[in-house]
Amino acid sequence: MHSEQVLAFLDEHPEFLQQHAARFSLQASPQNGERVVSFVERQLLELKDHNRQLEAQLQQLAERAQTNERIVAKLHQLTLAQLAHRGLKQQIAALKHSLGEEFQLNRVALRLWHPGAEAETEHYNAQNEVQGLARNLAAPYCGPYVNDEVMSWFPAIPVLQSFAQVALRDAGGQAFGLLVLASDDAQRFTFDMHTQYLSQIGELLSASLLATLEAK
Repeated sequence: MHSEQVLAFLDEHPEFLQQHAARFSLQASPQNGERVVSFVERQLLELKDHNRQLEAQLQQLAERAQTNERIVAKLHQLTLAQLAHRGLKQQIAALKHSLGEEFQLNRVALRLWHPGAEAETEHYNAQNEVQGLARNLAAPYCGPYVNDEVMSWFPAIPVLQSFAQVALRDAGGQAFGLLVLASDDAQRFTFDMHTQYLSQIGELLSASLLATLEAK
């Protein structure tokens, strides 16, 4: 059957498409049972719906890009703060200040067991338990759990709900310190969050502190 014959048949029997609307993915008008949505109109509706989905995805990507740009800018400020200070005590103070100012992280604990940090008693901790914890961190840990030793580094109030633990390593991969960030917000550090920026903070701090520790 040729296309002209099909069209002629539909002209003579307009009720055909109405009767078989479901088979051809057509929709009848609820006000008028004689009208059906054409194939072209159906395709236009589908294209509009697809475009709305694409616009929503594009908006999400744009928002994510803006968030990443803000984080990169904050990391840059943290880096500048580390470069601007000399001396272990000053570098640690600058780190805590930057994390508070740039990332609103005011509960920060740092422990080192490098020989060059022995004089910095507030931040020196050579316990095997702590060293073992850092050695086992192949990547930053994020979640609600820390051991009793780490918990003791923070005040009892407010009650902390989530933590990030980042190992500090030398060029050979040996851990010489542990950075712990804490929050009373259970959603601040979660198991499923990306840890790329935490890793970069760990690498930055490792290089900055190690340069000072090795110079002693």
